[in-house]
Amino acid sequence: MKKFADRYNMCFLAVAMLSLVLLFGNPGNILAAYEEGDVSDGGTITGTVKLAGDVPAAKTLKVDKDPATCGHDDIPSEVLIVSGDGALKNAVVSIINISKGKKFEGGTATIDQKDCVFIPHVAMVPPGSTIELLNSDDVMHNIHSWSMKNTAFNEGVAGHGKLPKTFEFPETIKITCDVHKWMTAWLIVQANPYYVLTGADGKFKLEGVPAGTYIVQAWQESLGKTTQEVTVSAGGEAKADFELKKKAKKKRKRRKKEK
Repeated sequence: MKKFADRYNMCFLAVAMLSLVLLFGNPGNILAAYEEGDVSDGGTITGTVKLAGDVPAAKTLKVDKDPATCGHDDIPSEVLIVSGDGALKNAVVSIINISKGKKFEGGTATIDQKDCVFIPHVAMVPPGSTIELLNSDDVMHNIHSWSMKNTAFNEGVAGHGKLPKTFEFPETIKITCDVHKWMTAWLIVQANPYYVLTGADGKFKLEGVPAGTYIVQAWQESLGKTTQEVTVSAGGEAKADFELKKKAKKKRKRRKKEK
């Protein structure tokens, strides 16, 4: 009887751990909660995020529905915004291995849909944040979140309506509109307050960083991510410049014709 009970307990523990892995990706995420506090004599990390290689021609998105609201002309794509010298806009730079530091100062309160475009294209919020998904247009939009850790949703929002949603867990979430296929946005739920979005010049600045050595990550939706180790001294300024490369296209293997 005891042997049966031991086997039952082991099976129960295994199922519980598997459930945690599926829900959080790694059980350690539960234990590694970020601790907010006051930072005295914090340092800064500054730098630039650029595209490695040649700057591609700007792309446009075909607008082919609801012209009275969305317009008749194609619109500039925000998937890759790069300046003449390679500076990347809308790259997210963040410290990914810090467990204690400054307090969260909030994040993006809303993502709007105006003229059939998501505004902003990239939004960032702390875990547990509730964000208002707005529709400033006269037509219906259907907001579709492509999330794994947070509860995914696919819901319509009538003209001039809104849809509040809460995002509990750190995750990078793509948001689309099923009615207007060209519409995309990104919601970045960050585990700590050390994150920033680059402007048109590709520059960034992370402030109030406690002295220490960290892994800093630069991410861009079409180029992926890269990291580097950065050491910050008390009250000092550390430099971290990033270059992101275009992903190589996978070659399709041709099937050999049967003789």
